[in-house]
Parts: sequence; C-alpha cells; structure tokens
Amino acid sequence: TGIPVACFGHAGDGNIHTNLMVEDYADPVVREKADAALDILFTWVLENGGVITGEHGVGLAKKPWIKDALGEVAYATHHTVKSALDPNGILNPGKFLD
Repeated sequence: TGIPVACFGHAGDGNIHTNLMVEDYADPVVREKADAALDILFTWVLENGGVITGEHGVGLAKKPWIKDALGEVAYATHHTVKSALDPNGILNPGKFLD
C-alpha cells in the first residue's frame, strides 16, 4: 500500500504494536488506503494465529475485525452480557457491539 508502518512493543513476549503513519486520516482517500492496509494486516495476523489487540483493548479502529478475531461464540457471548447489563442499549451504543 506504500504506507509506512511503525512497529514497537514488547518483543520479548511476542507483542508487537503496529501504527500506520498517515498524514490525515480524515481525508477520504487516505482513509480508504489506510483501511485497506489494516484489512491486509489484520487478516494476515488472524489467519496466522495472532491477535489484533493486546493490553490496550480493541478500540473503534479495530471494530470491523472484532467478530473474526473473537469468533462467533465469543462475539455472541459479548452480546448476551451486554444485553443483560444494558437492556435499554444506552451504554456506548454502536461502539464495540452493533
């Protein structure tokens, strides 16, 4: 994709963070290119038994891949717990779970 990537983290325990170095993510052209790069990266990571998040949590940037990362059962469990704790859907609507 031609986007520079900064890699850092905790190599001793295999935890590598990656940040795409883009100038203006608000620019639709830049955003489309960055999202395509993330899709390539996260798909590869998941296909190779890795995870897309570590100690910092998921965040909105990784939301499109969370269902694949968790699997159907864990994702459904998140929905069940969220529904039990927030039956009216008022806590962070649309953030982590749709």
